[in-house]
Amino acid sequence: MRTCQLNINQISKVVELHELAFKGFFLTELGTSFLNQYYKSVIQSEKALNLGVFDENSKLLGFAITAKNSKGFNKSIIKQNFLGFLGIAFKLLILKPKAIYRLFINLEKKSPDIKDDKGNYSELLSIATHPNKQGLGIGKKLLIETEKQLKSEGYDKLALTTDYHNNIDVIRFYEKSGYSIYYDFITYPTRKMYKLIKTI
Repeated sequence: MRTCQLNINQISKVVELHELAFKGFFLTELGTSFLNQYYKSVIQSEKALNLGVFDENSKLLGFAITAKNSKGFNKSIIKQNFLGFLGIAFKLLILKPKAIYRLFINLEKKSPDIKDDKGNYSELLSIATHPNKQGLGIGKKLLIETEKQLKSEGYDKLALTTDYHNNIDVIRFYEKSGYSIYYDFITYPTRKMYKLIKTI
């Protein structure tokens, strides 16, 4: 297995793996067109760190997508790729109008009650392992390499969000990796989440 930076030519592989790994998740339900636009925007951004793990046949086994600085990241990629997102938004407005509201209400992914969260940290936006390759340490490999590369660029904190309920194994994985609970919050409409953070 090799770990390397993702590039624009690998977007379809990232989207395909996302759809396999995150069946039933909100972003997946927004459709392939949205995922293509989102990952294209992030992978092209100099403000993001995008890593993939590949096998000897160049098959994508896992990926980690990280905003180097969480503060304002999502808004910046929407602004930089406005026309692309506008087309997707128009389509969703017709087909899934509630999805547009939910997307924008959850854009910040933090609690309005947490006044000291200024977003001054890197944030792991998405990490996925191919369902058939679970248990091989791919997620851990991606997390360690992400932390290593961020640290080499001068970043000192990495945060992520994960589900609060029925998610003990994932939470334990991150805690064993040195992450601690920063706070919990609710995303629209009633999904309770943890934000975890680590000094790297």
